[in-house]
Amino acid sequence: MIKNRLQKQRGVALLAALILMLAVVLILTNIFYRHQIDVSQASASLHGDQALLIAISGEGWAGELLSDKNDNRNIDDYGEIWAQAMPLLPVEGGTLKGCISDLQGKINLNSFVSYRGASLNNELNNFGTMGVAKAWLNLMDMLQIPASPDRVASIVDWVDVDSTIINSWGAEQPDYEGLTFPRMVANDFISDASELAAIKSYSVQEVQMLSPWMTALPGSTPININTASDQLILALGGENGQQFLDLIKQMRPISDINAFYQELEAYFLIPLIDVQKRWPSTLVSVKSDYFQLYLEVTLGEARIQVKSIMDRQGRTKPVIIAREVTVVPASLPDKEELSAAEQLFAKKSGDEEPNEQLMQQSNIVQPACVAMGLTGEIT
Repeated sequence: MIKNRLQKQRGVALLAALILMLAVVLILTNIFYRHQIDVSQASASLHGDQALLIAISGEGWAGELLSDKNDNRNIDDYGEIWAQAMPLLPVEGGTLKGCISDLQGKINLNSFVSYRGASLNNELNNFGTMGVAKAWLNLMDMLQIPASPDRVASIVDWVDVDSTIINSWGAEQPDYEGLTFPRMVANDFISDASELAAIKSYSVQEVQMLSPWMTALPGSTPININTASDQLILALGGENGQQFLDLIKQMRPISDINAFYQELEAYFLIPLIDVQKRWPSTLVSVKSDYFQLYLEVTLGEARIQVKSIMDRQGRTKPVIIAREVTVVPASLPDKEELSAAEQLFAKKSGDEEPNEQLMQQSNIVQPACVAMGLTGEIT
């Protein structure tokens, strides 16, 4: 009986020892696992910081290309050195690539600030005038977006400093208070082009469709006809859009705006003074001051994308006035397959295909950036 009791005690002791050993193993495993997570997080954080520093050095490269030392300030086109893609640069543990886009090849939403009631009405009602408002409506019409005077008047009232509607089509604070989602009118410059979605009568879908052709820059800026897209040139040409586009393509790169006016005079048989009134130097230009730099840095498991707006107005070398940093996940989950019901009801409207194709063809930062896969806006 004593022998059986001793055997039982030994069994209990052995079991207790095994349980204790298991507990120790679990604790050590947990400590090791947490340590590995801490090391991984520290490594990712370090790589992220290093990647950002590398991207900032890329901004220095872009600044040199756009400085007076390396670029002719009197003309900007996609044949210049700054428009070529940065070669894929190997850095310790990763790579850096980037490109530069001309932001003045788009419609600057803040250019609407120059309108007053009389000037806006005159432009919209006069067949022989052209301005950013009329070009904007022409562009919307090409994209099959409803285009009416209230679409431009609401932008003017959003960016101007007063609280008085510009005309009967305008919209100030009282018009926003009754909306489903009320908001305050900025009465100041638009800081980002996506802000257009907050302006009365514009939907998020419309803003997404317009995004390849618009930007938000400090103050009013002309459109660089050397870098503007075909769609925007057609919009600027108005009823003579195709001829206007053909002439610009034939003349590019255009080095002098006055020579361009003379060509328009001979091409359209319009007096020079009327040409200058129709496409004034406040509307079109052959040079730019605002550019967007696209950079992508891969370092270890860290991958970041940086979009920086560069301003060289009145300077010998551009400065960074805005920067957006996006951390790209190391891996994305696989896209879930649609169910049979979802496939059945998936949108396949033939009426929308032309617009989608137009977006795919036109959502282009510039050739170098497209070739590198660095598209998107920013602004």
